[in-house]
Amino acid sequence: MTKKWILICALAAAAALAGGAWFWATHPPAYVTDTAKLIDHHFVVAAYTVTWVIQLSYLTWVGLKWCAQKQDAARLKHEGHSID
Repeated sequence: MTKKWILICALAAAAALAGGAWFWATHPPAYVTDTAKLIDHHFVVAAYTVTWVIQLSYLTWVGLKWCAQKQDAARLKHEGHSID
């Protein structure tokens, strides 16, 4: 059950990130007045997007590992093994 929620949260965060990146890329701030500044703006958007994708992927991986360890501990406890 926890694994399902971890994946749902990761997909929701990815969708929010994609929507935010699209909006930010298509609606540049007022200071972007020429092509060079627009290209710089797109590089900033791309850099932030890649950074957040890496961070959210790692967080999802840690959450899935945690879930697997929790299940292993419960299985060992159910089988009568000491986990202390």
